[in-house]
Amino acid sequence: MGRIILVTGGARSGKSGHAERIAADIGGTVAYIATAQALDPEMADRIARHRAQRPAAWKTFEAQLAPSAVVAAEGRRHDCILLDCLTVLATNRILRQDMDWDRATTAQMNEVEADVLAEIEALIAAAAHGPGTLIAVTNEVGFGIVPATRLARFFRD
Repeated sequence: MGRIILVTGGARSGKSGHAERIAADIGGTVAYIATAQALDPEMADRIARHRAQRPAAWKTFEAQLAPSAVVAAEGRRHDCILLDCLTVLATNRILRQDMDWDRATTAQMNEVEADVLAEIEALIAAAAHGPGTLIAVTNEVGFGIVPATRLARFFRD
């Protein structure tokens, strides 16, 4: 990809639409990597709305846990890859762990953090080897109150 653009902001602030406009302005072939999972009707509706607003010519890949593999495989086939979003990717990787977060040890939490960071590092490495642009969307989650639960604080941090 060669170039990485990070689009960040608050939840439901228009980040995805902004990232889509950047991708459209870059032009050429665009791949869209979706990390969301339709685990409830509300999320299914959000996914449907996102699909409807994207240009039909964009190729969509669903990669909830390892979008780096898509970037590595598709980076030379597309001028731009839009990854929406890193926050959901982190959530997916955190929640796939079968652990009691209220009793999790520091070592267990460090392993989960290392797992998330390994995928982010793989994304950066894959993006560096292609000629185009990777646009990654993420939420700013650290500007709010201190979360009440240990899992939420881990996620925020």
